[in-house]
Amino acid sequence: MIRRAAAMQARAGDAAGGWWATGLAAGLSALPALVALAVFGLLVTPDSATYLAYAEALRAGPLPVGEALLREGPAPTALFRTPGYPAVLAALQTLAPQNWPTLLVGVQMLAQALLAALTHRTARALGLAPGLALLAALLPATGHAVLAQIAVMTDAIHAALAGGAALLLLRAGFRKGGMGPILAAGVMLGLATLLREATAYLALAYLPAAAIAAGPRPRRMLAGLALLSLPVILAAGALLAEHQRRAGVAVLSTSRQIVMVQAVLPLLARGVPVFDGEDLYDTTARETVGRLGYAGIDPLNARLFEAGMTAPEIAATASDRYARAWRRHPAEMLRAMLVRLPTKMFGVGFMPVDTVAELHRQFGEARPWFGRPEALWQAARQGSPGAALLLLALLASRILGYALAVGAVLAPALLFWRGDARAWPALGAWLVVGGYFGVHLPVHLEQRYLLPVVPLVAVLALLALPRRTPSAG
Repeated sequence: MIRRAAAMQARAGDAAGGWWATGLAAGLSALPALVALAVFGLLVTPDSATYLAYAEALRAGPLPVGEALLREGPAPTALFRTPGYPAVLAALQTLAPQNWPTLLVGVQMLAQALLAALTHRTARALGLAPGLALLAALLPATGHAVLAQIAVMTDAIHAALAGGAALLLLRAGFRKGGMGPILAAGVMLGLATLLREATAYLALAYLPAAAIAAGPRPRRMLAGLALLSLPVILAAGALLAEHQRRAGVAVLSTSRQIVMVQAVLPLLARGVPVFDGEDLYDTTARETVGRLGYAGIDPLNARLFEAGMTAPEIAATASDRYARAWRRHPAEMLRAMLVRLPTKMFGVGFMPVDTVAELHRQFGEARPWFGRPEALWQAARQGSPGAALLLLALLASRILGYALAVGAVLAPALLFWRGDARAWPALGAWLVVGGYFGVHLPVHLEQRYLLPVVPLVAVLALLALPRRTPSAG
């Protein structure tokens, strides 16, 4: 009895210490964003304007419908954007008309802090040592998450929802926690779909992780797939139904009128005849994006709208031309995917120096010299010890970021080779990471799109290290 009581007391002490460490991870993860906010302030990007306009429309009253909506402009905001983030903005603006930016940043920091906490709990549940679990939770705070938390953009909240869903599935796959975590992950992905319509496609990459978490019996696997999918289907269906009601067209959004043109810009730069037809769309595209590249996308949409096309029609035609480009020029489209995958995309796990440089760039300044290796090298050669130290810091951070990516890529294979029980859950998480590249690369990829999987990269990379004894987490 005495031994049992002592064991129970020890486990209680470990659990209390674990939660203390989780709170520490959450608090520390917010510090870089707090510093960035104090130095730079609120980040309003060119994309922020559409979210703010949508929020204003929500507060003003019923959204336009029918011709009033379709003839609003080349890209009506209430069709181009999904309503989730504008609804958050509208709610905060109603609560605090003057101080809503402060509330917004607070909500986004809280979302990322909760993601860091979940990363820590997941890492501990998977058996990572306390120090490594804390490291896994804090690594994402060195990257683009800093900008996301202080920006009027969907990224911070979307990453918390979509990234949190992946972590729940990873943890459930190892601990066999029943169907509850799978349903919770599905609900989070459903909410994320209302923030960013691409989540409806990204959710496919989560299905193997859900099956692993629910298994091993076929009926349980099917039930897990259903529980994960249903909230996403409901959210996507609600968007389709609402746009059908207001615009007469069932679309998730009309953002394809831009992103599908972006996808073929590398082909246009090489003179590939993507828009070689004689219809209105192709002739206008040759005169706009064919000559101006990315700068020609807005004129393309404006001229098509003036000629009588609506945003859903422009989006549908852009998608048709994108599909046609794959049929006619598959090799060039594959090359375009490689162009959209610079090496910096593999360093998202750790990039503190590059993040500071990106903050300067996002706030309208030139990319600072300490973020450019060639400038640092030149200054170091001229005898600047500070430049030499900064160059070492920049290169070391990038090497570590790439090392994390390599570890994450190899983690499932290493775990299977060792006969580790974490191998299958790790494979599910690995497929989620791959899904983000697989969905975005054929169309358009930015570092901010990878925010949901940065915690997975950190956890997977550390799982590739030698086995640690699992502890209650």
